[in-house]
Amino acid sequence: MDSFNYDSYCGIYCGACDIMMTYKTGCQHRLASFWNESTVKTFHNKLGITYDPNKPFTVKCNGCKTDTLFVNCAVCQIRRSAINNKIEHCIDCNKYPCNLIVGANKVKSLLPHIKNNRINMETIKKVGVTQWLSEQEKRWKCPNCKTNFSWYTRKCMNCGEDLREYTFTFSFLQSMILKLGIYSLSRKQKQ
Repeated sequence: MDSFNYDSYCGIYCGACDIMMTYKTGCQHRLASFWNESTVKTFHNKLGITYDPNKPFTVKCNGCKTDTLFVNCAVCQIRRSAINNKIEHCIDCNKYPCNLIVGANKVKSLLPHIKNNRINMETIKKVGVTQWLSEQEKRWKCPNCKTNFSWYTRKCMNCGEDLREYTFTFSFLQSMILKLGIYSLSRKQKQ
């Protein structure tokens, strides 16, 4: 197993990702529950990406900059572009902010963990990735018991501390709107 890497190309802190936290802890986290096999297959179909039915579906990721990726991370166009342009962070690209970044920002009302990407990249540029990662690691720990938590965690898994003031909301309504968007766009493409 390759080690975990919490840095990303777009400014997301992978260490607080619901997919990664589900993989690390074995406990299903909020956003990881949303990305079940059926939704992922439909999403990939919408993007015109072939989903390999022979490969077992797993909620497993070691971070954007590793070889062990969740199926959606593996097909991320922002990640692919950064790798092709040989840059460590999108802000280092002379095309920043490109259409991929602008497009990703359009879903931040449904996936609010995306809204800090620009600020995170500016911080990385200013203080360096090592300091930014250290700050993020502290930010995503329970203030009471120092247990790691994910973007959408409501309550600490260890001590029960209410974490809603520190996390983002991914409500039932947001999940239904996102799912409706994924399913309706895939139907439009078929027509």
